[in-house]
This record gives sequence, C-alpha cells and structure tokens, in this order.
Amino acid sequence: MNMKHRLTIRFILQLALAGVVTLLLGLISFFWIMTKLSDIDSSRIFPSPELGVKIIESSTVTKEGIQYDAELLKQVKQNNGWLQSLDEDGKVVQSFNTPSDVPKSYLPGQFVSYFTKKNSFPYHVYFWVKERDGQIFSIVYGVRDELGTLLTKVATEGSVSSKEGLKLPAGVAEQVKALGGYIQLLDSNGMELASFNKPDSVVNNYTLQDLSLRVVYQEQYGFRIDSSYNEETGLTWLVALPYSNGSNDGKGTQMKEETKVLLIGIGSTFLALMVIFILLSLWNAHRFGGPMLHMLAWLDSLGKSNYEEPRDRKGITRSRTRKGRWRSRYRVFSDVMDSIQTLSATLLRDDELRKQNNNYREEWISGITHDLKTPLSSIKGYAHMLSEDNYEWSPKEVRKFSRIMLEKSAHMDSLINDLAMTYRLSAGVEAPKGDRIELNDWLRSSLEQVAMNPSFDRSRILFVPANKDVMVQLYTPWLERVVMNIVANALLHNPPQTLLTVSLLEPMDQKGMTITFSDNGKGMDELSASRLFDRYYRGTDTSSMLEGSGLGMAISRGLVEAMGGEITVDTALGKGTTIRLIWSSFPSEKEKE
Repeated sequence: MNMKHRLTIRFILQLALAGVVTLLLGLISFFWIMTKLSDIDSSRIFPSPELGVKIIESSTVTKEGIQYDAELLKQVKQNNGWLQSLDEDGKVVQSFNTPSDVPKSYLPGQFVSYFTKKNSFPYHVYFWVKERDGQIFSIVYGVRDELGTLLTKVATEGSVSSKEGLKLPAGVAEQVKALGGYIQLLDSNGMELASFNKPDSVVNNYTLQDLSLRVVYQEQYGFRIDSSYNEETGLTWLVALPYSNGSNDGKGTQMKEETKVLLIGIGSTFLALMVIFILLSLWNAHRFGGPMLHMLAWLDSLGKSNYEEPRDRKGITRSRTRKGRWRSRYRVFSDVMDSIQTLSATLLRDDELRKQNNNYREEWISGITHDLKTPLSSIKGYAHMLSEDNYEWSPKEVRKFSRIMLEKSAHMDSLINDLAMTYRLSAGVEAPKGDRIELNDWLRSSLEQVAMNPSFDRSRILFVPANKDVMVQLYTPWLERVVMNIVANALLHNPPQTLLTVSLLEPMDQKGMTITFSDNGKGMDELSASRLFDRYYRGTDTSSMLEGSGLGMAISRGLVEAMGGEITVDTALGKGTTIRLIWSSFPSEKEKE
C-alpha cells in the first residue's frame, strides 16, 4: 500500500469518526433540548417556570405518596406558596405550607371552578398529574393571587382627582412598590390619566392590539397584567406585577426559557465540536506535522552536505525504533522516508564520486601535462640545437631533427584534438549526416588499416563478418575513430599474445546491429571497468611510455552515443574483455531525408 492510499484511509477514518462524534453530540443536544422544552411546556401551569420544572423533576411517587426535594420545599415557602398531593378521589394525601383557608379535599367541579377562577378563591391554583404503579396523584401548587387582590382593592377603593392625583387604598402603594409592579389608570381611548411606580419603558397610550397582546402574552413583556373596566365611567384600572424573578425592562425583552434552552444546547454542542476539532487538529499536527518537519530538516541537512538522518539528543533516529522499525506516526510516510534515504545514499555516493573524480582529474591533468611537455621538450631541444652558432649541422642531421620535431608536433596536435573532441561531445554535438555503407566490407577495410600500425601484430586481429550484407548510414570518420581506439586499447594494454576478435552481429528483427570487440587478455577489475569510459580516468600509469591522451575510450563512448548507439563493457580479471557497440535501430528513409 503506497502513501497515497494510507493517507486516504487515515483521513477517511478521521472524518468518519469526527462525523460520528458530531452526530452523537447533535443527537444528545437534540434530546436534551427536547426534554427541556417538554419540561418547560409542562411547567407553564406554575407561576414560575423554574419552580415548576424543579417540582416535576424532583418529585417521586412512593407507596406513601409523593416525596418532594427538601430544597424545593424551602423555595416554595420562600415564594409564599403551598403544595398538596391529591388522590383519585380529590382527597389531600400530603400537604406543605398550606394556609387554613385552603380546602382539605376537592370535588371535581369545585376544583375546576377554583382553577378557572369562576368562583372566588384567593389563590392561583396549578397542578401536575403523575402516575406510579397504577396510582394517579395530582400535584397542586397554590400561590396567593396578589395581582387579583390588588386589582380588586384598586378598582373598588382607588380614585383620581386633578388636585390630589392618583389616590390608592391604604397599604397598596407599599405592596406594589415592594413587588416591583406598577399601576395605571386609562381613559376610554387607552390614554394614561395617572400612574404609580411605572417604569419609563412602559407606554402612556395603549391601542386595542397593544393592551391585548400585553395581557395575553405576559411572559414576553415581563409583567403579569390584570385590568378592570368600569362601564359607567369608561375608565380602566391596570395593575402589573413582574412575571418572574428575572429582570425585565417592560418591553418584552426578557429572554424566554425556550430561547435559553436552545442557546445552551446549540452553544454547548458548538463548543464541544470546537474542542473536539481543536484536539483533532493538534493530534494531526503532532501525527503528520512532526514527520513533515523531520523530513524538511533532513532535506535541509542534505543541502548542507550532511547525509545522515537527523537524530534526537540520545543519538537515535526519530523515525525508527531501536530495532530499526518505523515508528507509528512515520509509517504512513515510509515511501517518502525511503526515497529520502535513497537520495541521501545517492548524494553520498555522488559526493564521494565527485571527490574521486577530482582526484582522477588532477592525476589526468598531471599526465596530460606530462604528455604535452615531453614532445614539447624534444621540439624545444632540437630547435636550440639548430639555432646554435657554434655548430654546423649537415643537411642529413637537419632533416633528422626536422622529422623528429614534426612527429612530436603531430603528437601534440593529436592530444589537443582529443581534448577538443571530449568537450565537444560533452556539449552535445550532433553527428554529421553519414554515407550509406555495407558494414561488413567497411569494417574489414578499417581493421586492415588499423593493423598496418607497426605497434600492432596483424595476426592478433580476427574479423568475423555477418552472414549477409548489413546496410547502415553512419558518419564513418567517427566510427573509424571508435574502432581504432578500441583496437588500440585492447592490443596495447594486454600481453603480446592477446587475440582480438571483432564480430558483426545482426539481430533477428533486422532493425539494428552490434559490433563486438572481444579479447582473451588479462581483463580489468571492477573499478577499472566502471571507470573505463570516464573522461578523467586513466587505467595506465601516466608516466608510462605509451603514447596517448587517456581520452580514447571516453571519446569512443561520446561518438557512439552521438550516432544513436550505446557502448558496453563486460570484463573480469583473467577472463579478457568484451566491448559491444550496439545500435538497436536506425532512422527510417523519411527521417534520413
């Protein structure tokens, strides 16, 4: 499995896990919100939503009846409320803080009349029905109807005059002020005539819709409002008390319990998701960022010619364990790490090879300098002899000196030409358009010319032609130079009895050909074979008496490759050497044109 697949699988699993967690959090938040909204809806029958929810949640049904939470009972008492639990027949089973004027049992119609305020009852009554083990219990919560009591007193005993203003019954003003409420007297058009303790945010003029909305949707406006209309005078008394203990501004800006629940649920879910994704990001940064930084540090060290993998303070590589295995967070990048490791080894090898090339180049330059100075010294020496006034040289001696100077000059010219050719080939020179020749005849003729060199023994060269004519189009001067270099290298650097066999082979598909130079000489070691075609490598000692630049094989490879072929060597110490010139194909007739 490559790195792409490993990363794909890991990220898919992470996204799937994040999706599952998000779904679970969403479901938990959804069920929590629905439960709270249900509890709030159920608690609408109570004057305080918070108190109603607590009563519902904390009460438990036992064989003895309904048990309430002690803290809840304290809150009920603080609110001047009372609790009763009724059986199916309406009898009071349990009670708490119940005033003496509250009945001990209820008839169905009687309880409904109290609940709907059809009959005079100084309390607001709310109830909740619970069932346990087949028994049905009714929880009754009562709280004194302060709003109704205040409105009755104000409507019957209150008055207004131009001199004294609004006149309230004794004790009403103090009670309204203590409860945080206010009183207004409106004319028949809804215009305020007088008021007491009214907040600045409460309007002075009511339309039919405005007053109706404030009475029906009291929770939204933050006040419980009750009113009394006098048919004879057309005046309306309006008494308002805070809807709950929460703060309000009289404009209905108090946050609804449903809104609070939604904000808490959605906010908590969002916060939890943010924490999860932050943790996931930190985990990914550690899991994937660490290896990436390690690889960048490694690449940076490669740029500084430090080819070892960075190590920690203990000298252990961060990517591997002591046993050499990949650490878990590096395993996904194993392909890249292997590539960097291979690159490090390659750069190290190339660096060593570069240093070795520098040494070879210095040795080669030293040898070339020696090779150039040797004929130059001869030329210089004979020139001094010819220019000496104290001697009179005979014509024969002058011709001899001139012939030697020409030979040495030709040798220097050959060395310089070899140098020029190597740099032309390294610059990518292209082969000139060649002649179409029959290679068997051409190769036989070239080998005969090479064998005419006095340094070679003609009997040491054996040519094996192809079975049929081989027609090729190559630049023959370059090919001749290659053949001469290879033959000279084989015969001059091997024992005198070495036999060189030159064979021309035509492949079965007849799209190319191979020329093989095989000798039975001493062969070469692995280093010499690998460096045979290098420009700065010279297999023989530069101080030896063999003439040559040491560039022959490098030039041969460049010429063969420039003509579209390749050159290979197969050798071993004591087993001779085989060099092959291989052309896998030749240009078609259209390409030649």
